[in-house]
Amino acid sequence: MTDKTTPAARHRQKALSQKEVTNITAGPNQAYRMLQLKLREDKQALKSKQSIQAKIELKRDLVGHYDEWINATLTAGKGDQDNLLTTLMLWHIDIGRFWRALDIAEYAMKHDLKMPDAHQRTLATVVAEEIADTAKKLATSNEIDDEQIAQVLRASTITADADMPDQVRAKLSRQVGELTEAINPVFALDNFQNALKFDENSGVKGSIKRLEKQLKDAQPETQLEPVAPQPEQLERPEQPNQPDSPELLGDNNS
Repeated sequence: MTDKTTPAARHRQKALSQKEVTNITAGPNQAYRMLQLKLREDKQALKSKQSIQAKIELKRDLVGHYDEWINATLTAGKGDQDNLLTTLMLWHIDIGRFWRALDIAEYAMKHDLKMPDAHQRTLATVVAEEIADTAKKLATSNEIDDEQIAQVLRASTITADADMPDQVRAKLSRQVGELTEAINPVFALDNFQNALKFDENSGVKGSIKRLEKQLKDAQPETQLEPVAPQPEQLERPEQPNQPDSPELLGDNNS
């Protein structure tokens, strides 16, 4: 599910006046309590859906209601613990709007926000694992776009120094490798090797062997440095049609 939000639209979303910021974030006011009630109702609506895909489509419809409040919260920068914000971060990952989720994630990590009690993972672990899983689903169904790939690289960067299970870091490194293999095979190989370092069962040994042979056979002047590709380099060759993939995963209880 490609996110169609344009940079201009994002700029407009962030262009809240200081008055709006003050009104929306000034303590536990009535507006915030109304948002909490709205989230509770939205969660109940999600629980009524059995289809994961239906849950994702419903989340896509619901998140816009919270946009102004998210903008105001990030702009105010108070850093208070807020389960509403971290829940919405997860919803944006689920619908493939990675840029929005990572804007929230950077704010949350800066202020050491925690995930709601129902989640046993740290916030950085959740970001790394959920971004990797959703990106894999999108890529498998050939629905991922270049900007989403850039955001997966961003997720890898902002969680690089965070403590998390080795298997999760390996999962994200593998996904970065798979998404960049056609663009920069040296960078992809570096990520596959990183995945193997953290988890011998990460499923990258075949990719490493194949890329090492490919790079060995390549002319020296065509080889690239293992640096992350820039967004403008992310245009990928067209892929043949692939069989339908399983539906995107969502958090059934979020």
